[in-house]
Amino acid sequence: MERLELEATTRPSMSKGERNHMRRENMVPAVIYGRGEDNLPLALDGRTLRQVLTTGGSNVLLDLKVKSRGKKTRQETVMFKDIQRDMLYQDRILHVDFIRISMTDKIEVAVHLNFLGDPAGVDEGGVLSLVTRVVDVRCLPGDIPEQFDIDISELNIGDSITAESLVLEGDIELITPPETTLAQVLAPMAEEELEPVEEELEEGEEVADEEAEEEPAAEESEEESQ
Repeated sequence: MERLELEATTRPSMSKGERNHMRRENMVPAVIYGRGEDNLPLALDGRTLRQVLTTGGSNVLLDLKVKSRGKKTRQETVMFKDIQRDMLYQDRILHVDFIRISMTDKIEVAVHLNFLGDPAGVDEGGVLSLVTRVVDVRCLPGDIPEQFDIDISELNIGDSITAESLVLEGDIELITPPETTLAQVLAPMAEEELEPVEEELEEGEEVADEEAEEEPAAEESEEESQ
C-alpha cells in the first residue's frame, strides 16, 4: 500500500463565508478526527491535495505533517474518510475529512475493482453489466490492496462473477456479502420485447374513449356561458 506525505496547517473554526474565501485562495478546509482525540480543523493546499489524490487515490496512507503557529510540527497517520467535491466541477474539492489510524489495528475500506478482458458472451450478442465497482474489506492499513483485478473474459451469456471469487491475499477479510454479484453477461432482448405492445380493444372501448375526450370540451363551454 502506497504511503505519501501531505502538509497541513491548523486553523480556527470558521464561518461559511470564511471557508469560501479560503477556497478562493486555493486552500481546502479539512478536519482530523478519531481514536478518542479532539477534532482538529486544518487548511490544505488545494493543488498539493489534488496531486496526492491523483498519485495515490482515496485509499492512500498519509503521513500528515501538521503545522501550528508557535508549536512544533506534529505528524498524524491518517486516511481519507470523506472528500466533498463541487457538483459541477469534480476537480474542485470543497472539504476533506481525515480519520486517524493505527498501523496495528484493522480498518474497513472500500477497494476498487478492475475488470479485465472482453467477455465471450458479448461477442455472441450478450450485454455486459458491471453491477458494482468496489467491495468492502477489513485489514491492517499496510495491507490495503490498491485494487482487485477480475478477469471477465470467460463469461458467457447468463454467467456472472460474485464477491466470493475474489482472491484475498494475506490477512484480509471480505465484508461485502460473498453472494454479491460483481459482473454478469445478460441475454440480449428479443425484438418483440423492444416493440410497444398494442392491446386489442374490446368492442365499444374506442367509442367510450372518444366520448371521454369530448367531456372536457363540454365543461369548458359550460364555464364560458356562465
